[in-house]
Amino acid sequence: AMNRGANDGDGAIVGVIHEAFVVDGSDWFEGAHSVFNTTKHRIITAKGNDLQERKKLLVQGADGLVVLPGGPGTWDELWEMACARHIGFHAMPIVCVNVDGYYDNFKSILVRAHEDELLYKQPEDILHFEESAEAAVKWIETYHALEATKQQPEQKKVIRRRTSMLKRMQSNLSGSTMTVWGRMSSFFGDDVCDDDKEGEAASAETTSRRSATLSGMTMFAAGVSVGLLAASKVGLRKM
Repeated sequence: AMNRGANDGDGAIVGVIHEAFVVDGSDWFEGAHSVFNTTKHRIITAKGNDLQERKKLLVQGADGLVVLPGGPGTWDELWEMACARHIGFHAMPIVCVNVDGYYDNFKSILVRAHEDELLYKQPEDILHFEESAEAAVKWIETYHALEATKQQPEQKKVIRRRTSMLKRMQSNLSGSTMTVWGRMSSFFGDDVCDDDKEGEAASAETTSRRSATLSGMTMFAAGVSVGLLAASKVGLRKM
C-alpha cells in the first residue's frame, strides 16, 4: 500500500535489499513490488556480512523517518536511529505509526528510562507516535515547518556611532552667548533654564560669571585642538 500510494502521488521510491537475498545473481526484480517494474523507481543492493550498510542506505538523504509496525529488523533500524538522534548524530524527526497501540510498549520504555534518569532528552524529543500513516506524515511536515521558522536569520541591529566630544564642544561653541551657555550646561549635566524671561532677570554678576566660564571653555577647546595638531605633527616627524 505504501509503494502504491507513493507511486500514485508521483513520488520516487528507492528500495534497499541486502545481497544475501539476491539469488543466482539476479537483480531481485522478480518478486518485488510491481512499481519497481518501471525505470522511475530503483532498488539498491547493500553489501557486507552485516546489516550496517543497508541501514545507512535506508536513511541516506532522508528528511524524516516514518516507522511502520514491523519485526526485529524494523526494531533494530528504529532504535539505532533513535539512539543516534538521542546523542546528536542526526536531527531527523522519527515517528512511529502506532496502529492499535502496537508501539505502546516502546513508548512506555522511553518514559521509564526518563524517570530512571537514563536519557539526555525528553522521550518526545527522541520518538514521536501517531495512530495513522497520514497523521505521521503530517506531523513530519509540521515539524520541518516549525524548524524552518526557528532558523530564519535575525534582523541586523543598526549601531549609531556617537559624535566625538571635541566635535560636540565645537558645535556648542557656536551661536549666541545664552544659547551656548545653555548647550554647555546641558552637555555637562547642569540644570540651567534657557527661558528668555529668566535670562533678562539674571543679575550682572551671574552674567559676568557665565561669560567668564564660557571664555574658559573656549580656551580649553582651542587648547585641545592645538594639542591634537601638535601631537599629529610630532607623530609625522617620528615616522
